[in-house]
Amino acid sequence: MKGQAHILEYFFLTFFVLMVIVLVAIFLTAYQSMTSGSLQSEYETQDTMFMLKTFSNYPILNKRGYKEGSMFEDSKLTAATCGDMETIFGTGWFAEIIAKDSMAEKECTVNDYPLCNKWTFCKVSGEDFQAFEVPVNIYRKTTRVVSAGILRVGFYD
Repeated sequence: MKGQAHILEYFFLTFFVLMVIVLVAIFLTAYQSMTSGSLQSEYETQDTMFMLKTFSNYPILNKRGYKEGSMFEDSKLTAATCGDMETIFGTGWFAEIIAKDSMAEKECTVNDYPLCNKWTFCKVSGEDFQAFEVPVNIYRKTTRVVSAGILRVGFYD
């Protein structure tokens, strides 16, 4: 009888030790999956911020000779296309620049220039993206006026 009790004790002890090992393994797996998801989100944020900074300081789109940061020039924005920008920045991104003036929002094309205030590069396709917005200056070449605007740059998930 004593021998059976010791065997039963040994069996329960082994069972509980195995259960603890399994629970620790499940906990570590869940923790690792949560950490990898947050790392992915952090990398996407870094990519978007890098794209935002690069796009806002890109010399092809900015007014020449402006020393205090970046200032977009509306004629250059109107002439640039998504294809031009994709050769520089790659695919899977979009950008919008909207001048905040008294005019109603109107997409800029070569035919509408300068009576427009929104430039879109590589339009948003779908709803799953991450984007950031920053205030920017837009130099209106025909009127020689600087307008405030918003630059929104994002990546598709």
